[in-house]
Amino acid sequence: MEKIGVFYGTTTGKSGAIADEIDFNLRKIDHEIFNVADGISEIANFKNLILITPSYGVGQLQRDWEAHSAELEAMDFSGKKIALVGLGNQFTFGESFVEGMKKLYDIVTSKGGEIIGMTKNVGYSHKESEAVIGDKFVGLALDENNQDEETPDRVANWIQDILKEFY
Repeated sequence: MEKIGVFYGTTTGKSGAIADEIDFNLRKIDHEIFNVADGISEIANFKNLILITPSYGVGQLQRDWEAHSAELEAMDFSGKKIALVGLGNQFTFGESFVEGMKKLYDIVTSKGGEIIGMTKNVGYSHKESEAVIGDKFVGLALDENNQDEETPDRVANWIQDILKEFY
């Protein structure tokens, strides 16, 4: 398997903690973790990617991702496999739960990227979300405000699923 690039944007530290959880689950796999605040140019060096973003406001991208959105939109994702992780609050923002993840999905798929790691919309209590296509989220949806006890198992199971697709 080729090395995996993990890129995260964080404001409150929760996405950074998820990057740490992913790091723990990838401990036997060649990978490298990048904070988007330091730039995203390294994305070009990976065929296998995990992109992590919280949502802000009504489904907006986290500010570091937003600051690099023009650069992201200019990238070619052809031949790349991308797994997405979105953080949100399904009760306070139930109409736009993890929609920041959908914004990343739209960018990478419009530039030829292949999305892997979609997850079932089961076990959540949100009203709706553009991040759901059919009956699946476009990646791993996490709610660290209301379901943080679910996170370790969700991440571990999801990592096992995407590793099969990265091969």
